[in-house]
Amino acid sequence: MHTLRLFAHLAFCHGRPPGLPADWPGGFFCPCHGSAFDLSGRVFANMPAPDNLEIPPHMYLSDTMILVGEDQQA
Repeated sequence: MHTLRLFAHLAFCHGRPPGLPADWPGGFFCPCHGSAFDLSGRVFANMPAPDNLEIPPHMYLSDTMILVGEDQQA
């Protein structure tokens, strides 16, 4: 997944952040503010982040290549 969310400190961690259950399915975590996001970039309830992560325009060029910044309307 690719997102456009840019925090001032540009720090995101993968893995299970402190305080989330051991069965957390994964996602993204901002260690400075403590916000956790699921694998689709949606912020979990009761987190400091006010919004979901923004998904930029993109298009798949092949099964292994993605172009970020452009999308192709069907």
